[in-house]
Amino acid sequence: MNTDWKTQFRDLFYRGVERYQEGRRSPETMFEGDEPTFLESIGCSTQEMFDFCDDYIRWGDVIYEHVEEVQAVRLDYFANDLNSQPSARRMEMEEFPAKTDEIAGIVWLPRLIVKARAKLEGALPADLMYG
Repeated sequence: MNTDWKTQFRDLFYRGVERYQEGRRSPETMFEGDEPTFLESIGCSTQEMFDFCDDYIRWGDVIYEHVEEVQAVRLDYFANDLNSQPSARRMEMEEFPAKTDEIAGIVWLPRLIVKARAKLEGALPADLMYG
């Protein structure tokens, strides 16, 4: 896929930030018209984009370039490995390792590995963000 999606994605991210600041604080109210369809076409849910905008505003811990990089990896997997088809199911929160689990002394690593795989597959539950 070419990089045309990046311009539209960036514009939508910053429109989402503006809308959030205006009080549109849910995925259902943040997006308009064909915006949800565009997000679906690149393997991104409205919940994911909303979460990025929400964290950008509330916590200041989201850097747009990182959002785009994460989406680029997801889009490549979505288009090439999943044939642009959405996940058949969403994982449940109980399926993720605990935040206290560790591998080789690294706490959270088992959880992060499962989250990364779920992000690629488009199987993250709505209550869980990767980024």
